[in-house]
Amino acid sequence: MDDLYLPYKDQLTLSQRYPDNKMIEFRGLPGTHDIQLGSMTFHAFCTANQRVQSLSGNTQEGQGVPVKVPIPSYDKGLYSGRGDQIPRDQWPQAEAPFDVILFEGWSLGFKSIRNADQLSEIYQQHSTFPPYYLAKHSFSSLEMVNKSLEAYEKEWYSYLDIFVHLSTSSLSTIYKWRAEQERDLWASKGTGMTESQVEEFVSRFMPAYEVYLERLQRENVFKDDDVNSLPVPAIEGRHLRLDLDEERNLASSTLVE
Repeated sequence: MDDLYLPYKDQLTLSQRYPDNKMIEFRGLPGTHDIQLGSMTFHAFCTANQRVQSLSGNTQEGQGVPVKVPIPSYDKGLYSGRGDQIPRDQWPQAEAPFDVILFEGWSLGFKSIRNADQLSEIYQQHSTFPPYYLAKHSFSSLEMVNKSLEAYEKEWYSYLDIFVHLSTSSLSTIYKWRAEQERDLWASKGTGMTESQVEEFVSRFMPAYEVYLERLQRENVFKDDDVNSLPVPAIEGRHLRLDLDEERNLASSTLVE
């Protein structure tokens, strides 16, 4: 999912268009990804196997002709850490046929809140009690992110067959894990974020966790909503939650209903 962030110029334009919305000032939250690029990539992967069968079965000329899918690539280190998409002619390519296609992302599975009153209630709740991540942003900023999330559901989620959620009992673990990652970077490359920079960086993502994580924890991501309407048998056994402790050991596993 990180490789589908908007190009640098598009992200800059977005932040300049909405200067008061700090939730989309930098890459990360819904609204800062290239939705069309993601959809095109998913479609290419899903049709690649069919093309392989068609080429190998119709003519001798087609036999042995490779079917490759370019994989978007994003370099977070460009533009002093603001990041940018790598030129398309430098993207890696995967050759079909494929047995399994893995797609991961920190916010994958989050669903927009369609009821305006419910969204407002959630905003008020998390703006009143600590740790006040959401209180740092206006309700209109949250509304924009929430509206953007609808496109992810409509354009991307229909491509998902199975959903595996790596979960932790406390959001504070996210800070701990990111700090560990940065310490490894310092040890191996002599560069990385400081503890305070890690806290500031991770805090940018916390409002989305506050608003959307609770539903993902308890409800099957394929369950009926305004985007997809599937009967119960069609969603059973497709959403697995793996609960990890602070040391990343598996604590429990649950098939989410």
